[in-house]
Amino acid sequence: MKRYYLTLVLFSITSTVLAQYGKGDYNHIGISLGINQTNLYTDNFNIKPAMNWTAGLSMRGNYYNNFSMIYGMNFTENKFSIETFSGFSQKEVDLKMMAVQVHLLLCYKIGGGPVSLDFGPVLQVNSKLKFNDADENNFIVGNELLRVQDIEDINTFNFNVYAGISGGFENIRLSLSYQYGVTNILNNLNQQDDVAALADGKLKGNLGVIAGNIIFYF
Repeated sequence: MKRYYLTLVLFSITSTVLAQYGKGDYNHIGISLGINQTNLYTDNFNIKPAMNWTAGLSMRGNYYNNFSMIYGMNFTENKFSIETFSGFSQKEVDLKMMAVQVHLLLCYKIGGGPVSLDFGPVLQVNSKLKFNDADENNFIVGNELLRVQDIEDINTFNFNVYAGISGGFENIRLSLSYQYGVTNILNNLNQQDDVAALADGKLKGNLGVIAGNIIFYF
């Protein structure tokens, strides 16, 4: 709970400071709903991307000429599957994590029109990996000495870069975006001696998230 509280505090401070931009112009509060497809890019495991949901709050305001800014917070559940085996059978095990993201995006209106290119940094605070208890002792294909339960304690704080395109009307817009995890989300596992001793080399993984959202502005 402490890490999520810290994220809320950071978001509040950011909103207060950046609300000064666009003064005398417009600031719109947005509520977004959408879906995401999450992948984990790694050479250590066999990963399959999966779909899940995302929702958020944001504020969009004019900045300068064709530039505007978006700052906000997203709540997401991300899911992907990992290939495992138990006995003589193989099984794809779903791994999930809850995350809170604070983002600050610079947006460029193409030709001054309703379509904009959006890009910027994202701070992500996420949970451990969650999985079905019945699968916790399955061994992982690609790192056969590791079990599913050995890799649950991933990094809590991560940084992503965001690039996307959005368009529509003043009060409703659609967005399509991609986030790439700059930080090695598996690095915390390398700090655990028992896991590091079993891993086939250093564990390294970067998130890749494609998301589509509909945003309602008020």
